[in-house]
Amino acid sequence: MIGRGIGLRKRVILFFGLGAALISVILAISVFTISRGYMMGQRERSAERQAVTHAELLRNVLAVPGTAPADALGAIDPPIDTVLLLHWQGEWIKTSSADPADLLPALDPTEIRTEAVTVPTTVHGHPYLAVAIPLGPDGDALYELAPLTELRATLRILRLVLIACAAAATLAGSLLGFWAAGRVLAPLRQLAGTTGRIASGDLDSRLPDRDPELAVIATSFNTMVDSLQQRIERERRFFGDVSHELRTPLTTLITSVAILARTRDDLPERSGRALDLITDELSHLYKLLDDLLALARTEAGLHQDALEAFSLEELITHTLTKAERSPELLTVVDDSVILGHKLVLERAFVNLMDNADRHGGGLTAVTVRRVGARAVIDFDDAGPGVAPTDRLRIFERFATSTVGRRSTTGTGTGLGLALVAESVSAHGGKVECHDRPGGGARFTITLPAEPGPADPAPTSMTPNQRNRGRNADR
Repeated sequence: MIGRGIGLRKRVILFFGLGAALISVILAISVFTISRGYMMGQRERSAERQAVTHAELLRNVLAVPGTAPADALGAIDPPIDTVLLLHWQGEWIKTSSADPADLLPALDPTEIRTEAVTVPTTVHGHPYLAVAIPLGPDGDALYELAPLTELRATLRILRLVLIACAAAATLAGSLLGFWAAGRVLAPLRQLAGTTGRIASGDLDSRLPDRDPELAVIATSFNTMVDSLQQRIERERRFFGDVSHELRTPLTTLITSVAILARTRDDLPERSGRALDLITDELSHLYKLLDDLLALARTEAGLHQDALEAFSLEELITHTLTKAERSPELLTVVDDSVILGHKLVLERAFVNLMDNADRHGGGLTAVTVRRVGARAVIDFDDAGPGVAPTDRLRIFERFATSTVGRRSTTGTGTGLGLALVAESVSAHGGKVECHDRPGGGARFTITLPAEPGPADPAPTSMTPNQRNRGRNADR
């Protein structure tokens, strides 16, 4: 079906162009047909009047006693390229050397008795209009062949002009369709842009209602966004308030259990195990609440540090050192300067490292490279990888992989990867999971990099720089 494989703009332009082409072709055919009929009729009447005039002159000349038919025919001065033939008393008198049978293939002299006859004919490839005027009851007649070459040339020019007009009308219709599609689709583009800004987190974006025809749609859309924004704000406040309110009594419990833990050696073995279990669960709960608060702050755009430009190499080196991991794990192919929040991205990097230690057999490498205007950071682990069906789901809240990956260093909160995805998205980037060449999982973060070269390299050789050549092909 027409239109399924092309966009709406192209369909509008196509329909305008086809409509203009159809109308222009119909008009061109109609104009040409009417014009040809009118000009042909005019030419026939002109040729008939001319032939009647010449026949009347010929009668008057032949009425003079002793006048030869050839002299009478020669007394007529016809227009250029007009051929005269006189059939008189069974003989042919002509102004041309051509055979009358060649000149008048469509006329029978015996049929010309009482009235004039006009027929189109072709003589040696040239169009003529043959007019026969009877001169008497015995078949005597004057035959006049008027050329139609000029008329045919005029019709040819008219046909070319009409074709050019039809093509111009089709082009004009397509241009009109282009303009109309732009005007018609402008509200849709505005709607798409507003929707995209809302999807990216700008919940204050609204559709203008300047167009009266679209005022109802704009009002309904804006009302829906207002309701959505209010609901999201309520959920964020509730989420943050509950997490904050739970944190205070939880801190009290952790402090109390810490005091009890000092006397653990004095407790019975069973009570000691119970105390250890309570300590672990309280730590897990505190970490869960901490992640919930961090997630709520990230979603609300409430960051603890200011927006600044920084080097990825420096930030990841600092993160590895702070997390008590070897800077030798880092390989920098191309450094990049990022505009963002250091603390937010540092926490996201730590969560990926912890995830590799907990579920992937340990972190094996961190690689920083650049692809065009984007900075790419790869986090590799030595685990069994992540099943393809889980590679999107693991970034959801409280989601875990169902195949292959198992915790080896305790249980997580189920929010670490969700916090990574939210933090990276807040910086205009994305995080993906796929298989690492040679086995294991690779979590790849892509972030927009600042234009221009990265920060100058330090004068002293760092472990990262020493490993660039050795680990670039890992």
